[in-house]
Amino acid sequence: MEGVRLKVLFMETRNCEDCNMCCKLPSIPNIKKDYEWCSNCDIGIGCKIYDKRPKKCKDFYCLWKIGSFPENLKPNKVGFFATMDNELSKIEKVITIYCETYKLDNIKKFLKDINITDESGQTYRFVIRYNNQEDDLYIYDPKVVNQLIYANRKEEKWTF
Repeated sequence: MEGVRLKVLFMETRNCEDCNMCCKLPSIPNIKKDYEWCSNCDIGIGCKIYDKRPKKCKDFYCLWKIGSFPENLKPNKVGFFATMDNELSKIEKVITIYCETYKLDNIKKFLKDINITDESGQTYRFVIRYNNQEDDLYIYDPKVVNQLIYANRKEEKWTF
């Protein structure tokens, strides 16, 4: 298993270039719904209103773009992107991955060979969102089992 130490630097170290995955997958309140292209996105080029983009877009960071995810996992090349959804993500060691349903096989292929840890060696788990249903998700925890576990939060409570 490849070991990758997660660096959360909150600074841009890579250029998005032709990648616009963040303009499609997560919702942007009052702008767009999940899994729809933002009308401000010029696909393959970038945001048409970049300097005036909404706060949610300004606050967003892609782990690939800030250099915390391996170079070979550029979102538009693998079909998913990874982020830390909220302030508890670092404490709880949870990375959120967004992809479309038909890209789930790509995630399994890449995550089975990767081990992401923090500076103290603690392993991160992954929550995988693949549609616009808030309760549907997969969990991948390399410490427990090397496969994706389906979790429906309506049926069962999952805690980390």
